[in-house]
Amino acid sequence: MIVSPDETFSAREAADFLRKSERQVQRYLADGKLQGSRKNGRWQLTALELWRFQGIAREMQDIWIDYCVRVAKRDEE
Repeated sequence: MIVSPDETFSAREAADFLRKSERQVQRYLADGKLQGSRKNGRWQLTALELWRFQGIAREMQDIWIDYCVRVAKRDEE
């Protein structure tokens, strides 16, 4: 599944994505190891931040750009 870099995840969704506990993700956020914003007392993280944490941000951005180019070309036909 292709995920946009600006797709947002809750702490629970990020935990599932990273295969960690929600509590561990919240610790990473509190320690600054993960970056997110806190809206209405709930953490929100972007896919890009999760990719950075995993060390795959550049590769995933390249995949996203390639996907967007292919979709644009298909739509032109």
